[in-house]
Amino acid sequence: MYKNIITICIIVIGSVKLDAGQFSICNDQFYIAESQKVKEEKSLESILKNQPKNIECMLKLASVYLRTDKVAQAFDLITEAYSLDPKFVKNAKISKILDLALRLSRLRMRAEASKDFTLWNELGEIYFDMGIFIESAKAYEQSIKLNNAQKNKKILLAICYGHYYEYESSKRVFAEVLKEDSYNFYANYYYAKLLKNALSVNGWKPFMLLAKYIIEKKDPKFDSEDEKDFVIEDIEYELTN
Repeated sequence: MYKNIITICIIVIGSVKLDAGQFSICNDQFYIAESQKVKEEKSLESILKNQPKNIECMLKLASVYLRTDKVAQAFDLITEAYSLDPKFVKNAKISKILDLALRLSRLRMRAEASKDFTLWNELGEIYFDMGIFIESAKAYEQSIKLNNAQKNKKILLAICYGHYYEYESSKRVFAEVLKEDSYNFYANYYYAKLLKNALSVNGWKPFMLLAKYIIEKKDPKFDSEDEKDFVIEDIEYELTN
């Protein structure tokens, strides 16, 4: 579901052209002229620093953030713009992701206010399902700060790091989980794949062999038999190639 929404988000934002309106400094001619001098992001941030309620620039900057992996900041800007002028935002093309932006921005604000690690987990899971791993990692980091005894969330955090090439951070978190629970299947399995395929270092095989042993002798839980079959085949592939 969320992957479909973010796909729509990228397609729509890539062609956003907002309604001409109340802020002449952000009309198309000015915006094009400014973008020739400085990067879009810096230009729009500078405008908003002087005109913090410039809704048109908020939405333009949100569209830039969405294209530069600053999704949470984009959603916050959309939410803020909506609080200032709901009608204007609803009439903009970016409104196609308005509900998602409002939901995730408000969820983050609730998590920050309540210090409830489960809310951070909820936010992290949504971003993870959407494939937005930078934002997912940020949420899981906050959750783990509040409750450090969450091995499964640490594994998800390590996987997130790996998805955006923070391999040393991923390695550190996996090692931490394995220190706490040396027979954790997923930690052994993903740690071995990280060491072999991303870091190209020796020492990965014992972890993969232990993962194989855990499947054969300890019967870890999987979401489905298909997932289990896939993992077994993948382990055999990694060990023989």
